[in-house]
Amino acid sequence: QEEAFLSVVPNYRPKSMASAVAASGALVGAEAGTASVAVALKDVPRGGPLPPRIKLEHPKGGCLEIAPHGAHILSWKIPAHSEVIYLSPQAKFGENDGIRGGTAICFPQYCYRQFGPTGPLPHHSFSCKSNDWEIERGDDDASKVEFVLRDSEATRNSEWPHPFELRYAIFFDAYGELLTKMTVRNVGTTDFEFTCALHTYFCGDMRETTIQGLKGVEYQDAMDKANPLKTDTAAALSLQESVDRLYGPTPLVLQIIDKKKGRSVTIAKDFPDVVVWNPSDQGKKALGDLPDDDFEKFVCVEVGAIREPVRVKAGEVWTASQKYTIGGS
Repeated sequence: QEEAFLSVVPNYRPKSMASAVAASGALVGAEAGTASVAVALKDVPRGGPLPPRIKLEHPKGGCLEIAPHGAHILSWKIPAHSEVIYLSPQAKFGENDGIRGGTAICFPQYCYRQFGPTGPLPHHSFSCKSNDWEIERGDDDASKVEFVLRDSEATRNSEWPHPFELRYAIFFDAYGELLTKMTVRNVGTTDFEFTCALHTYFCGDMRETTIQGLKGVEYQDAMDKANPLKTDTAAALSLQESVDRLYGPTPLVLQIIDKKKGRSVTIAKDFPDVVVWNPSDQGKKALGDLPDDDFEKFVCVEVGAIREPVRVKAGEVWTASQKYTIGGS
């Protein structure tokens, strides 16, 4: 599949969202900076500035929207189904903002407070807020695209100064499958370690959605500071209140069941860990980019390598992927 990629916008690196917007002529909300126009991938000029939103339309149906800011998936629609990915109507698209909703790429540090190895970088670190992502290879039928992020002066001057190359490949079809693949290459002369996650918000009534496949799996419960280490005993995890759990090691396959929509999302992955999160009514006030009741409209199931850092030797490569498959419940 990777060999089928064709060059689309080689060696382009947008320096800021402001310059990309000005060059593309796309309309942008005055306050949140949300792009109101998505440009089809086939219409993106080769070698030119990237618009704030890129649309990939499969010839047999189905559509993805991606923000080059963070290489962030914003929307996934397939025939006969409603929107699969939740995006907050108050999401911010500014130069240093993380986008609330969609799928965020958290690298080289997942978090700094709740779970696992803490670190000096900001929450979810720099890849999800970076404007330095390039579209290096793609396919004119818009069913696949690849983004690449490389070390820059800013990252080399950060608390994680290592030379690296991060590739994020996206494949989708018209029949309800979406594959994303992360590849991390150490292009330096010394080893480095990182943690990472693909932080996805799935549409669905929080209280009518369950997650299957985690029974018997150990987890860290960030909501219970006194007794954080537990084992899940439920056949299906039901979210009735705030949840913030890191599971691992986890099975290769999980399933999200949305009873209200009569839809399932099967997640097949080789990432070792999974985070399940929803702020519920208790935590929504801490989020300035989420409407009051929208916590009821999504469930976050985030695959990643979080509990133990991944070590990549100089010159070597690490890769992991996940595939979403839509079905009936």
